[in-house]
Amino acid sequence: MVQVPNDVTSSARQIPFRYYVGCSLVALTRLLRRVLDQIRRVVALPEQLALIIWTPREIARSSKANWDSCSYVRGYARLDQWLDAREFALVERYFSKSGSVLNLACGAGREVLLLGRRGMSVIACDWSPGMIAEARRRAEDAKLPARFAVADLMQDLPYAENAFDYLYLSGYGYLFPRWRRVRFLRQAYLVLKPGGVFIIAFPPAREDPGIPAGPSEWLFMRLRRWAPFNRAYEPGDRCVGGTLVHYFRSAELAGEFQEAEFLVKEWLWDEGYAVLVKL
Repeated sequence: MVQVPNDVTSSARQIPFRYYVGCSLVALTRLLRRVLDQIRRVVALPEQLALIIWTPREIARSSKANWDSCSYVRGYARLDQWLDAREFALVERYFSKSGSVLNLACGAGREVLLLGRRGMSVIACDWSPGMIAEARRRAEDAKLPARFAVADLMQDLPYAENAFDYLYLSGYGYLFPRWRRVRFLRQAYLVLKPGGVFIIAFPPAREDPGIPAGPSEWLFMRLRRWAPFNRAYEPGDRCVGGTLVHYFRSAELAGEFQEAEFLVKEWLWDEGYAVLVKL
């Protein structure tokens, strides 16, 4: 028979009641997190239905109205002060030589400031006049000679072929539907010089309660069949505060890059970045 040391048995008897209270609180927290996750799934569904009852034009109108609102412009001007570590590392690695760079969907200008300080010739565009005005103001305050234009990436890019050494886009998920994204990529391919580099950021599809998946995705795809409005609804489309964001699966995104004839030089799937090259 194994003898249990007295100090072990005595210490077990001496566990205070507050220890068990703490264990109960930890268990309660885990339970509440599971409940909140389910609540988030339910709360996200009504907003998601907007993507089915809106036409693509109405989705674009809502997205543009949000992006150009004063609150969005002020928020991005306050928060977008610098690139994160991954973005900075990619720029350091692939934009190693000075040259011309087109900053697509520049927002309030956070990428413009970094690229301009590296001595690059920066042209930046966004579909929001308010964002462009804020980005221009910040560049002028920093005494950076960047040029700006209002341009909708879902329409024609107003730039000549082979005009840029580099392209940078941090909002690929805002473009919809798929055929417009491929059309944009083909235009981006044209304005990039041979051997040019395109750093593109995208939202990868993960276990996100706001993204239809499993039974929810099945339901939305069935609803699309009879809804006469948004026939372009795709798995991965998500409505976030009235703005459409598309979350990508890896095979889907690789197919879009391939259709535009880009070579993928580096995948950073977990971080949501890809480095493309024009051959």
